[in-house]
Amino acid sequence: MSETMSGARILVVEDDVTLGESLRQRLQLEGFKVKWARTAGEAHSALSGPAPDIILSDIRLPDGDGETVMREHFASFGLVPVIFMTAYGDIDQAVRLVRDGALDYVSKPFDLDRLVDTLQGIGQRKAGAAGDLGHAYSGSPAIEKIGRTLARAAEIDLPVLLLGETGTGKEVAARHVHEAGPRKNLPFVAVNCGALPSDLADSLLFGHERGSFTGASAMHRGYCEESGAGTLFLDEIGELSPLLQVKLLRVLESREFRRLGGSETRRFEARLVCATNRNLEAMVAEGGFREDLWFRINVIACTLPPLRERRDEIPSLLGRLVVAAATKMGRGDLTIEPEAQEATVRHGWPGNFRELINRIDRAVALADGPAITAEDLFPEGVPGAVALSLPELADPGSSLSDVRDAAERQHIVAALARAQGSHKEAAESLGISRTTLWEKMRRLQIKRDDEE
Repeated sequence: MSETMSGARILVVEDDVTLGESLRQRLQLEGFKVKWARTAGEAHSALSGPAPDIILSDIRLPDGDGETVMREHFASFGLVPVIFMTAYGDIDQAVRLVRDGALDYVSKPFDLDRLVDTLQGIGQRKAGAAGDLGHAYSGSPAIEKIGRTLARAAEIDLPVLLLGETGTGKEVAARHVHEAGPRKNLPFVAVNCGALPSDLADSLLFGHERGSFTGASAMHRGYCEESGAGTLFLDEIGELSPLLQVKLLRVLESREFRRLGGSETRRFEARLVCATNRNLEAMVAEGGFREDLWFRINVIACTLPPLRERRDEIPSLLGRLVVAAATKMGRGDLTIEPEAQEATVRHGWPGNFRELINRIDRAVALADGPAITAEDLFPEGVPGAVALSLPELADPGSSLSDVRDAAERQHIVAALARAQGSHKEAAESLGISRTTLWEKMRRLQIKRDDEE
């Protein structure tokens, strides 16, 4: 199993038990992390957790349809590769869905080997593009500051906590910390805590001895042991169960652990990097996350900004990622139309870098002409221009940065008004932290209530 595919998450939405189980087993054997939903309701529940890298969905479901699942997910998390499985009578709908943003469709009965090859190709292109983002810690003072923080963290053997929305590049940052430090030639083991099966999580993390439970026919080394003296990356650590939080805390305090059913104490020598898109401080206050574990992992904290706060960098990121994707797909002469670049700056990017990579991947694969158009990147509809009031645009001599600041100031003032001055509610409605809101208010000279 390749390292590329070991981290790829796929959501299978299929109500046929025989086909669904067959897909789950085969895809797990191929190295995918699979969630299987049998209904539209189960799919919606699955999508409320860690976002999948790929969705493989039937069109017709007992309580809805795959199209609704796709559109609701796009609205919340941005474009993600979706492949529909369809019966012959639904091909017209499948073709329309491809025009509206789906990546492809397969007609039942389909060639499973060919489908697996397609899914692996998506995962490999995604991993390659994500790797290119490792060089993206430049272009603005904010992101350069993050780059310096990660570089310093790489040199210091202390736990690192990466915070930020889904798709902001937390795993890329974790690999950057690993590869920039003295452990770069040692193992890097990535674990998605949100995908650990509850009945196997203990064994997966700490290992087990033969015969330690029913079905344990051989010894198994857990992630803590596999990481050796390298780096253990615990993604989505906010999803860790209370019991595993206690066990992890004990490992961090003693630097020791035992395999399940074992009596031999083993040393934990790895460097720990954690990541989450959840507010762990709020979870501590609500009793959902242990305070002592929070203090242990929150030593060097780094918040990765969402893509919508890095709009100045989007054109250069777009160009670099398109070149990389086009080269991998044998389309090295592909260019980007100016209108496409402008559309990417206007888009809200709810899925952040993951959405950017997915849109580029799809556009490069399916573009008909010699240049990527705005429609190639946004098949569901090109983002419109942000509307500003006339007073903000009255001076034709205003620079682009002045107009952008004016629009941002206007939007923040309106959010504060709707929240009746509550910085917490305003920050939540804007999708940013209170610290980011306060920094923007300072920069844009918006007075805080306590400054009146």
